[in-house]
Amino acid sequence: MGEFRTITTKVEYDQAVARLWEVFDAEPGTPEEAEGDVLAELVAAYDARHYPISCPSPTDLIQGRLDALGLSEADLIPGMGSREKVTEVLSGKMTITPEMALGLHKLLGIAVADLLPDKATAE
Repeated sequence: MGEFRTITTKVEYDQAVARLWEVFDAEPGTPEEAEGDVLAELVAAYDARHYPISCPSPTDLIQGRLDALGLSEADLIPGMGSREKVTEVLSGKMTITPEMALGLHKLLGIAVADLLPDKATAE
């Protein structure tokens, strides 16, 4: 196993990924398995820095689930209380309340935490 350091360039990244594929199926407990574990962490860290994935907004989650289930916005009324609330939430004019999040969870199966405002911005 060689010396490891943070991946900083695309060339280093490509080399690390290529080596990771070489040791991917290494036998447990071998140096190659340990090397693969380290390379996977380094590649993941590079990916997180250079290719961040943003989380979908609550309204995007709701719309996606509506589309997947073949439902309409009118189907949200029982979980949100009124057509006006549905319209305001989906247009971004109103924030989802904990009660609405629970209702939407029951209707659509979306995690309550994913429907509520980000805790980092609420504090």
